[in-house]
Amino acid sequence: MKIIKKHLKLIVFVVTCILIYIIYTNNSNIKNINYISLGDGYAKGINSYGENSYGYSDYLKDYYDENNRLNNYYNYSETDTKIKDLYNEILINKQYNNESIKKSLREANILTISIGLNDLIYRNSIQGNIDNRKEKIIQNIIIDLDQLIVEIKKYYKKDIYLIGYYNFYPQNSVEKKLLDNLNYKYKEYSKKNNIIYIDNSNMNNKLDLYIDNPNSYYPNIKGYKKIYINIKDNIDY
Repeated sequence: MKIIKKHLKLIVFVVTCILIYIIYTNNSNIKNINYISLGDGYAKGINSYGENSYGYSDYLKDYYDENNRLNNYYNYSETDTKIKDLYNEILINKQYNNESIKKSLREANILTISIGLNDLIYRNSIQGNIDNRKEKIIQNIIIDLDQLIVEIKKYYKKDIYLIGYYNFYPQNSVEKKLLDNLNYKYKEYSKKNNIIYIDNSNMNNKLDLYIDNPNSYYPNIKGYKKIYINIKDNIDY
C-alpha cells in the first residue's frame, strides 16, 4: 500500500496517457467526414474531351475514404450549371440519388463549390465586346453568388471552399481579363464573408501539363489532382 501511495502520481500519469492514446486512436478511426461538392463541370470532373472523369471532388473524397474518415459523399453538379441554377435547385430541394440537397447540406461538414464560369461565358457571349459592360458582368455574377451563398448558409454551417479558376484564355484577351477579374472578386468576396478561397493561379504557367485538348477549358486528371492539392493545403482536418 505504501508503494502504491509513493508512486500514485506516476500511476495516474501513466493511466492518463493510456486513456488519451485510446481516445485518440478511436477518434482517428471515426468516419466523421460528410463531404458535399457543388457546382459545374469542374465539380463534376469533366475532362478535356467533355467526358466524365476523375475530378478534384473524387480525389478529396477518396483521400478521406482511404483514411477511414469518409461517412457520406454528395456530389450535386452538372456540366452546364450556372449560379442561378444551383440556387433554384436548393430552393426546390432537388433530389439526387434519393437524397435531398437541403438534407445533404445540413449533414455536411466539408463543402467545395466551383461555380460562375458558365455565367461568365454566357454573359460575355450576349454582351459582345463592349468594354463598359464588362465590369457589369462581374458585378452581376457576384450578386448572384452572394444570393447563393446566403441560401447555402441557411442549411450548411461549416467552412465553404470556393474554387478559383485557372486562366486558360489567350494572353491579353478580353476573356482572360474577365476571368482574372472574376477570380479577384471571388477572393475579395471570400475574405469579407468568411469563405476559404482556393487560388489555382499556380496552374496558369503549366497549362500544357494540365489540359490535353487546347480547345477545352477542362483539365485532365493531373489538373484535377493539382486543384485537389490546392484544396487540401487549405483544409486542416
